[in-house]
Amino acid sequence: MSWLLYNLIGISLRLGIKPFFDLQVDGLDNYSESPSSLVVANHKRDLDSVLIASILYYSNGLLPPSTPISFMADENLFQPGFLGNWIKGPRLLKKALQPLSLGFILKKLHAHPIGKLDFHSVPVHDALRIIKENDDDHELREIIKEEALEDLLESSSFGSPDMTISEFFEREGYPRKKIDSRNFKSEFRKAVKKSKLGAVKDQLTKFIQLLNDGAMLYITPEGTLTQDGMLGPLKDSLLILIDEANTDVTVVPTNITYDFMNTGKTRIDVNIGEEMRGLEEYDRKERSSRLRKTILGLTTINLGQLASYHLKAAKEAGRDEIRLSEIQDKVLADLEYFERQNYNLDDQLSDRERIERRWRSFINYCLKRGILEKEGSGSYSDEEVLALSPDLGYDRTRIPRGYRRDPVNYCANEIIALEKVGLINL
Repeated sequence: MSWLLYNLIGISLRLGIKPFFDLQVDGLDNYSESPSSLVVANHKRDLDSVLIASILYYSNGLLPPSTPISFMADENLFQPGFLGNWIKGPRLLKKALQPLSLGFILKKLHAHPIGKLDFHSVPVHDALRIIKENDDDHELREIIKEEALEDLLESSSFGSPDMTISEFFEREGYPRKKIDSRNFKSEFRKAVKKSKLGAVKDQLTKFIQLLNDGAMLYITPEGTLTQDGMLGPLKDSLLILIDEANTDVTVVPTNITYDFMNTGKTRIDVNIGEEMRGLEEYDRKERSSRLRKTILGLTTINLGQLASYHLKAAKEAGRDEIRLSEIQDKVLADLEYFERQNYNLDDQLSDRERIERRWRSFINYCLKRGILEKEGSGSYSDEEVLALSPDLGYDRTRIPRGYRRDPVNYCANEIIALEKVGLINL
């Protein structure tokens, strides 16, 4: 059953992304399928986990590996209501999907739930579920403070503080809205914290046992999607797994980069680095630093990042307009620098003609998005001076996904992240 699901999803994914994405994979020969391996990757989009897992699953063509890849998945994915809240569509469709759970399919795909040790801001549905399972089916007014409860229910035409937890889920579904834990009454806040702490400990024990049994485990050490393009702090869970496993753990560093600032398909570059062994010999700070630098060092450098880096610098210098040729010259100089440093360069930048095509696509994206503005319509020349948007095209109407809401800063930060750890010096 698992083999069939892996193949159905893997093939569907490969076929499904073709109209929208241009997938490039490098370094697959570094992946040896060693027992007790941790595939450690940055986390840019919801697509990452399934994409990388399928790439590694098919590393030997259509022959399945001897050991299927297991992976950590946010425990919310296993709860009823996740699909209804995640999918885009009319309210009636979302509500119809609320009772459905992906848990059965995820478990067949060797996915295992992992929670977050964040007790300051917790998903409402998660806290209420824990309270119901560990205590009783209380009314909402007994659990949540009055002002916070009013805010939670204000968007509903039928919500009531007198609802029990069961009634709330039945009528409201499973809202992903978060709430400050201080807005739960004291006894319930303590119960949620105790329950989540115990659950995460049990979950980590499960992952340690998987490694001890020789499993290959995929993990995103940031624990969440990046909102600003930076590689977030590596969570303690990764370091705990390396420390506590009773076997030598092989780490497979992986980087995924999306090049989306163009008028065509989004390019996805997946780079798999050389396997790392013996990390348990270093203290946690050094281990985290080495992993962080290695993952960042696998970044694919693309034109969108470099041009955004210089647009951001121009805006921070107080400039309201730029000459296109100035930015282009800086990008060309950067490309020479990265080539000398033997960095992974987007193969669309392999010669001047291809660079020119990619440059035109980037500028057209910026004009369409309102990042750059020109007088009148029609073509433009590289010697033309264009106005620079005051907020670099920041879109306040977008959901908080950094690459959609704030593309220039997001892409520029992918270069700035390399500077911050001392990998480059532009």
